[in-house]
Amino acid sequence: MRIIAGEFKSRVIKNPKGHRTHPMSERIRGSLFNVIGDIGGLSFLDAFAGSGAIAIEALSRGAINVHAVEINADSFEILKENRNLITDSDRIQIHRANVKTWLKNSDNTFDVIVADPPYDNVSMNAIDVVADYLSVGGLLILSLPPAEHISFKHLIKLDEKRYGNAKLVFYKRKK
Repeated sequence: MRIIAGEFKSRVIKNPKGHRTHPMSERIRGSLFNVIGDIGGLSFLDAFAGSGAIAIEALSRGAINVHAVEINADSFEILKENRNLITDSDRIQIHRANVKTWLKNSDNTFDVIVADPPYDNVSMNAIDVVADYLSVGGLLILSLPPAEHISFKHLIKLDEKRYGNAKLVFYKRKK
C-alpha cells in the first residue's frame, strides 16, 4: 500500500496481517480525500486506525494535530512502524487504546474524523462517542459495510458512496 498524494506521496507502508482488519484500498482512500478536499491546517482523527494509512495520508496532505487510535496490539505495531517510516513522532500522535476511552480522556475536538471500524463489530456506541468529538462544521466520514445504516441527531448526512463491499458515508456537524 502506498501514500497517494502530498509530502509523502508514493511512500510504501505496511498492512497488518490477518483478517481482523480490512485496509482501505488506495482507490477508496483517494476518493475519500477527493471528497474532503483541502485539509491543510485542519485537525484530524483516524479512529480505528489499523495501519494508520488514513492518518498518514492526512498528514501528507497538510492536516495538523493528527491522531491515530488503534486498540489491536498487532495493528498498533504496524501503525508504529509506518509512522516511523514516514515521519518523526511529533508530527502524528498514535495511541494504543479503545477510541471511546481515549476520546473521553482527551480534550481534543477534530475538524475531520474518519472512522473505519472492524466490519464484524461495528459498535454504534463507539461511533456515537466519536461523533461527539467533531468540531462544529466538521466532517465525519464512516467506512461501513453496504448494508449498515447509521444516522445521528446532531449531524447532517451529506453523501454516500459505494465501493463493492464498502461504503463511505459523509456527515457534517450542525452549527
